[in-house]
Amino acid sequence: MRCFDPMTLFESFHPSLQEVLLSGMGWDGLRPVQEETCRAVAGGADVVVLAPTAGGKTEAAFIPVIDALLKAGSSGLGAIYLSPLKALINDQEDRIRLMCGRAGLTVASQHGDVASRDRWKFAAGGELPNLLLTTPESLEVLLGDPVSRGAFSSVRFVVIDEIHAFMETDRGVHLRCLLDRLEMISGKGVVQRIGLSATVGNPEDLLAWLSGSGRKKQLVQIPSPATPKQFSFVVEEDFSAQVRAIANAVQGKKALVFVDSRSFAERLMVPLGDLVSGVYLHHSSVSAEDRATAEAAFDQSGGTCVICTSTMELGIDIGDLDLVIQYGPPRSVAAFLQRLGRTGRRGRAAAMTFILQNPCDLLISAATIESAMRHEIEPLTAPAHAYHVMIQQLFLLLKGRTGGVSQKTITVSLRSLTPFSTVSPATVAKMLLYLEEREYVVRDGDLYSVGPRAERELGKSNWIALISVIHDAGGYLAVLPDGTVVGTLDPRFVGSDPGKMFSFAGKNWRLLFRDDAHKRALVEPASASGSGVKRPFWSGTGMRGADASPTVCGAVCQLLARGKTLLPLPPEQQEILDGLIRILPEDFVPGTVHVRSEPEVTGWSVVAATFLGARANMVLARLLKERLADGKYSMRYDQFAIRIFGWESPDAAERVGDLLRELSRTDSQVLAGELPELPDTTWKFGAMLPREMLSLMAADEYYCLGQVLAGIATVRVRESIYR
Repeated sequence: MRCFDPMTLFESFHPSLQEVLLSGMGWDGLRPVQEETCRAVAGGADVVVLAPTAGGKTEAAFIPVIDALLKAGSSGLGAIYLSPLKALINDQEDRIRLMCGRAGLTVASQHGDVASRDRWKFAAGGELPNLLLTTPESLEVLLGDPVSRGAFSSVRFVVIDEIHAFMETDRGVHLRCLLDRLEMISGKGVVQRIGLSATVGNPEDLLAWLSGSGRKKQLVQIPSPATPKQFSFVVEEDFSAQVRAIANAVQGKKALVFVDSRSFAERLMVPLGDLVSGVYLHHSSVSAEDRATAEAAFDQSGGTCVICTSTMELGIDIGDLDLVIQYGPPRSVAAFLQRLGRTGRRGRAAAMTFILQNPCDLLISAATIESAMRHEIEPLTAPAHAYHVMIQQLFLLLKGRTGGVSQKTITVSLRSLTPFSTVSPATVAKMLLYLEEREYVVRDGDLYSVGPRAERELGKSNWIALISVIHDAGGYLAVLPDGTVVGTLDPRFVGSDPGKMFSFAGKNWRLLFRDDAHKRALVEPASASGSGVKRPFWSGTGMRGADASPTVCGAVCQLLARGKTLLPLPPEQQEILDGLIRILPEDFVPGTVHVRSEPEVTGWSVVAATFLGARANMVLARLLKERLADGKYSMRYDQFAIRIFGWESPDAAERVGDLLRELSRTDSQVLAGELPELPDTTWKFGAMLPREMLSLMAADEYYCLGQVLAGIATVRVRESIYR
């Protein structure tokens, strides 16, 4: 840290804040990212702060906010901290309370894990905290309550942690609506927005998404100093050998083991726990208490190993880690960097060990690291047609309005929200007509009110369905007879007969009773072992084979085009990778679809190497099959290529190349009509939307047709070497 310059920035701080920094926190200076953020916020700009984990982002945001609140001398609610995770709020709460408390500011935490007796009462005219820590869903509850809404009229700042986790999601659309509504409520004019993030591929777009047009904005991005990194790779097909390799790597260390599903985390927990002491589990279906226990275990002396999914990827502070284990290749460069950033604190080298099943996994992992070295990270894209969130905002507007709302007011209100500012009045009218025909709304002249069907489906428990756009997975809460929560189980897993014994979170349980009315599963501890103990599973939302992002797949193409990796691999892994590269075709060109013919036992197959990812190849395979309508061709696809079987001549590669070129010139909406319709249950409020709106959302959010067509803009047909 640099020393404070008493004649510049530090001198401008409120005296109470100066005392907090000097005496309370023992600082002798600010980091560059903190200095630049303070100046940007003081200048009235919306800010996105990009810095690695433990880079001082939280203090960078709160120092200027605390300074402004102290200088204003306001006794009301002046700032809101929003987080995508309740666990992240719990993690940050102590350090935020420490800074604010020493400065004489009060802090309230409000989310689903905070008991009702501990929640601040946001009653009109009552004493209010100066800072609120919450999630978008809990903020929706407060803004939707006429009693508490007035408390937000004095808000001047909103700090959004891990903002990159919002931008591409439905929650991000909801968040943007909340920011707009906060500004409408606030009597202080512009509410400044401060987003905190790790490195992203398109930071300027992230800033524009957060801030909006016509507002002052600034990106704060201080280059991180180069730090040493250590990578090791274990390529082993046998699961038992993989477990032993993990055990050897984490023994006596503080380590995270990242896996890509809750089911696999449960599978790994028992055998690893037999080999290593101090093993914990951390995923979204484990109880909040057990997750907190896993996080707190890192404060203990000795080795601690936590098996986790992406729940530990975001900025929860778990101190100095010795090692991160990545089971399987990373799915994205961004996730790889987030996970790697959990180690390497205090000048130590960041260390990651990859546990891989085959040479292809090694190829993907090496390509991901190379992409990170080139600073090529997945760009973030906000949903373009989030009509299901518009449904949520419509019913938030209508509920409780006994006199009804005119179509003009509805249209103006919805279009005043940034995500829907370009939605035409005709589209709003079409949506209202559809809702009226299905009794979700009723119309009296030009006034619309909540209809009987919406009352039945949405109005339960004081309209709790409207506080979130997250699709209800329908999980069953597993509880002990005394009411202690064990975790959440998938309905299909709970659906079998009572008496089933299963392992969960490293312990064995017996299912006693299933309560469908309240979605609860009564369980008790069990001592059984062996084949009679089942392992829980959860329904996934992903698609088969969706392993690597298009950015990672493109990095694989670059590595293959070069013919070797840039990483200094040990000889054993180098030979594995070289052996794979030798059997693959040569002369790849990044950004180009390569089409070739290959001989089969009978006839020929055509391979289109796209390097666009499994989702894009699924879309292309369906569209190609539509054009090869005689039905004699079969297809397979993975994240790198599509293979079409059943050809009689090697010249078929030219035909497939021509079809791909034709697709690249076809309107995406035309192509969307050729793809399977997704069920309206794909989106939380999808059943309330006309089919044409659902099709637009499917084309944009699920099939990603714009990106697919851009990826096949250049097609190269290679002559078969087998002619």
